[in-house]
Amino acid sequence: MAQGNNSNFLTIPSQEGLFKTVRVERSEDNSNDEEEEETEEDVHLIPRSSPVPRKRGSSIADETAEYMRIRLGLPNRRVSFVDSTGAELVDVRMFVPFDSDEEDDSRWEEEEARYRKAYREPTYRVWPEFQALAGTELLLAIHTNKLEVESVTSVPDEPLSFEVIIRVLNISFQKSVYVRSTMDGWINHFDYPAEYVQGSNDGETDKFFVKLSFASPYLFNGARIDFVVRYETSDGEFWANNSGRNYSVTLLQSYEDDETAQATIEEKNDLRGILKPPRYR
Repeated sequence: MAQGNNSNFLTIPSQEGLFKTVRVERSEDNSNDEEEEETEEDVHLIPRSSPVPRKRGSSIADETAEYMRIRLGLPNRRVSFVDSTGAELVDVRMFVPFDSDEEDDSRWEEEEARYRKAYREPTYRVWPEFQALAGTELLLAIHTNKLEVESVTSVPDEPLSFEVIIRVLNISFQKSVYVRSTMDGWINHFDYPAEYVQGSNDGETDKFFVKLSFASPYLFNGARIDFVVRYETSDGEFWANNSGRNYSVTLLQSYEDDETAQATIEEKNDLRGILKPPRYR
């Protein structure tokens, strides 16, 4: 009966193999004249799950110090690249910022002026494209057309302007003189009233004058002003247009250093002559 109920009780597991036996040898020195070594064995039980002591590794600081010691002990090496002639392939330039004081500003302006394209100030002058009449030819034209352009002159200190002198036949006390001009081939035109020249009456004719000027965008070499003159009186209206060809004044543009530029071109041509001549000319 008792044996049949053994399966209902817990069984204690065997303790074999759970511990490891370690033998420790211990020696003692005696102070007697005879030196005897006695060895005793102690037995300890160490559980199998206990950690095994290991040697502690070096810290990161120790490893870094060791690396630096080795690195500083190595000789310095420098690698450079050269071409076939032994010249350096790398050109290093250091740019140091400088303070914006007066000396540095002047140096900067000089350096900038070296690479800035020189600006040449143009000069202008007007050139009449017709020959004004004079003497008996002028008087004959005035009696025929009742008016005629006597002269065209430039205006001092105004290179884009010119003054037109018109002589009219004194056929009426009330009179008006106008100049109709264009700068775009009569696509657009303007009428300018002429002013009477004081003291110009000679008993038979009177003088009037008007000032015309070139303006943007017609400030280029070869720009032209075409004009005609009109004379209004109580006896009628009269026109003069240079025998149907109109009166024309051309603007001429030039530069002060044209001669210098031409000399520079000739000098370059002379220097180019020492080189190999071109195959075709």
